[in-house]
Amino acid sequence: MLYKYLPPERVDVIRNMAMRFTQLLSLNDPFEHSFMIGEHEYALDEDASTDEIKFVSLSRNHTNLLMWSHYAASHKGFCIGFKRSDPYFAPALSVRYRRLRSSFNGAVINAETSNELTKRIVLEKAIDWAYEEEERLFLDDVVVRSFEVGNDPWGRRIVLNPYPARSIAAIYVGLRGGAELVGEIVSALRFHGLDIDVFKARRSRDEFGLSFNRIDQSDYL
Repeated sequence: MLYKYLPPERVDVIRNMAMRFTQLLSLNDPFEHSFMIGEHEYALDEDASTDEIKFVSLSRNHTNLLMWSHYAASHKGFCIGFKRSDPYFAPALSVRYRRLRSSFNGAVINAETSNELTKRIVLEKAIDWAYEEEERLFLDDVVVRSFEVGNDPWGRRIVLNPYPARSIAAIYVGLRGGAELVGEIVSALRFHGLDIDVFKARRSRDEFGLSFNRIDQSDYL
């Protein structure tokens, strides 16, 4: 499966069956929108960028303590597990983690190759991020029915794209996720007629880790 970590206020991702595909200039890693050609570094211009490349970040791991802390509001949020085999998510590509930056010296950049080169660049990150076990799904690799819902704090457009309900395999609620959040998730699943297991995190007794118990959804009727 592939997993999307979310804060508790983002139950709309289930309710609306749509999630954000993000531009490079809205990401928190300053190396995301720069690259090397030989000895020269180039960075995207915030005003000139077309924001053509957009993707959603997913993880191969739903039990990582740092992911729950950083992307699910310190374990108060939830995580959606998507079927990796679903045609919608099948094109996702793995991020490569490196200590040294690649140089694209000699790369031929034209209208036909610019997007593929950009994908190569954004699929490479510093080794520090390896704990994320990230896969990236690009907007131009899925069926696009996107729509905009305003701007983010960086002034970039927030672009959402629907995903198929059939692709959801399970939902995991964080260790600090409350009954209200569980109720909202169960309600959103029922709205779409989905019979999907919801699990609640708990602390492992023997190690610094998480395990998950299935929630009885009849408690939230």
